[in-house]
Amino acid sequence: MDFFKQVDPEKSMYRTTPQGVEFMLMKQDKQWWSRLVEQEKRPGFLKVDFDKWRDEGDSESEAEEEKAKRLEAYRQESLKKFEEEMKEEMESRAAIKYLKTWWLFAYNFFQFMGYSFIFVSCVIRYMMYHRDSFKDTWEFTGQMMMTCQLMAFLEYVHAEVGLVNSKPIFPLIQTLGRNFILFMVIYPEELMYPLPVVTYLFTTWSCIEVARYIFRFRYPFYMFNLIGKENLPAKIYKVMQWLRYSIWIPLYPLGFLLEAYCIFTAVPYYERSEKFSYQYGKYRLHYPLLMKLYLMMLAAGGTLLLKYMVRQRRRKAAVKRGKERERAAQERAAAHQHID
Repeated sequence: MDFFKQVDPEKSMYRTTPQGVEFMLMKQDKQWWSRLVEQEKRPGFLKVDFDKWRDEGDSESEAEEEKAKRLEAYRQESLKKFEEEMKEEMESRAAIKYLKTWWLFAYNFFQFMGYSFIFVSCVIRYMMYHRDSFKDTWEFTGQMMMTCQLMAFLEYVHAEVGLVNSKPIFPLIQTLGRNFILFMVIYPEELMYPLPVVTYLFTTWSCIEVARYIFRFRYPFYMFNLIGKENLPAKIYKVMQWLRYSIWIPLYPLGFLLEAYCIFTAVPYYERSEKFSYQYGKYRLHYPLLMKLYLMMLAAGGTLLLKYMVRQRRRKAAVKRGKERERAAQERAAAHQHID
C-alpha cells in the first residue's frame, strides 16, 4: 500500500487478534491526512471504522486520549498473550521432564536387573560348582550380557541429546570396546565360552554396574535423583557420593586387564580357525593381527577413560571443599555477629 504521507516504521506496531491483524501506523510528520492512501479513490478492500474516526476539527486532547487507550489495550492484550504462551511452554516443559524422568528410570532399572542377574548367577554358580561352573557361564548369562551391552548404546544417545549431563564420547568409547570383545571376540568362537577369563570378565563387568547401582553410581544415580536426595539421610548420601567416585579405582583397571587377556587368549583360536580372515588377491586381511592392533587401541582408550574419571573425581572433590569452606565462613560470620 502506498500511504498518503510517510510513516515511521520504528514507532509503528501491530498485533494479531482472532479477527485479523491490526496495525497502528505512526506518521512521520504530525499533520492532518485527508485520506489513508496516496490515490484519491479509496480501494474497495478498505473500510472505515467509525469508532476510531477523527475529523480534522476534533480536539488534540481527545485524539491523544484515544491513542493512549488504544496503546494500553494493545499492551494489555500483548501481556495476556505472552502469559498464555509462557503457561503453554511451562506445561510443555513439565510434560517433557515427566517423560524424560520415567524413561531414564525404566532404562536404568532394566540395566540394573540385567547386570544383577549376571553377577548373582556367576557368583552363586562359582560357589556351588567352583571351576566346573566356567563351562556353562555363556549358556546362563551370554544372552543377557549381549542384551545389556547393546542397550548400553543408549547411554551415548542420552548424552548426545542432553538427557544426562555427561560427555558423549566416553560412554561411546566404553560401549564400543565392550561390544567389540563380546560380539567380535567371544561370541563367534565357541571354544572361548568355557574359558575362565569369560567368567571373570562377565563377573567384573556386572560387578562394576551393580556396585554403581548399590552405591548410587550410574543407574541409581539418576533414579535416586528422581526421588530427591533430600529424602536420604545426609551421612548415607555423603558415603554414596564418595563411593560413586572411588569404587571404580580397583574395578576399572581390573576390567581393562581382563579385556586385554581375553583378546590375547582368543588370538590362537582365530589363527587356527581363520575366522574373519580373507584373501583378496595379493592382499590378506588377517583378523588376529587386527585383534593385536586393538590391544593398543584398548590401552589408549582405557587410559583416556581413566583420566576422565580422575578429573571427574578431582572436580567433585574441589566442589565439595569449596562448599565446606563457604559453609565454615558463614558459620564464622554468624558467630561474630552473635558475639557483637
